[in-house]
Amino acid sequence: MDRTKHVLDTCAAVLHRHPAVREAIATTHGDGEPVVYVLPAEGHAFDAAELRRILQQEPDPLPEGTALVQVPELPRTEDGGVDHALLPVYGVLGGLLPLWREAFGHEGIGPDDDFFALGGYSMLAVRLVGRVADRWGVDLPLADFFDLSTALDVAHRLVELGASPTAAEVAPHAADELSLEDLLADVDQLSEEQALALLGLEASPGDDSARS
Repeated sequence: MDRTKHVLDTCAAVLHRHPAVREAIATTHGDGEPVVYVLPAEGHAFDAAELRRILQQEPDPLPEGTALVQVPELPRTEDGGVDHALLPVYGVLGGLLPLWREAFGHEGIGPDDDFFALGGYSMLAVRLVGRVADRWGVDLPLADFFDLSTALDVAHRLVELGASPTAAEVAPHAADELSLEDLLADVDQLSEEQALALLGLEASPGDDSARS
């Protein structure tokens, strides 16, 4: 394990010197899975295949089975160091933000932008839930969009539900093919106030049931 850590740290240092990489952090997950988290330099796209090719040319190449995971930013501790415990969350966030940006058609969306403040509505939430299931194989309840309405909050929740930043995308399904029974079951878990908000409506001031 010490040898693997040394090689991973060396690979991270090589990536850190690459002009397309701002920072690279090597670590292993609890199950021993080796991962290198990569924060691309401004103006550069994340090209895992190219970075992997470069590392394979090193005297100590990237260990087999090591994942290269893009992050939109690195989690920090109070003293400015990298918070390794939160790296999986930010790895999932790296896959989640493109879904948010594609859904809203806006590349400037960040980790802390609120779903509803961005103009989110019911069917958009349903489509995002479907995309999340396609990407990580995790069933995200619709109600989570009310309590966890930013991409970063949702990334935390997905990791709690078992999403891995290194998970391969599962076979996608069209939004129209989402199970009606599953959708109705999710909606049934919402309060009346949440359901109205999801539909873009407001409860009547005299409607006590919407506030219960």
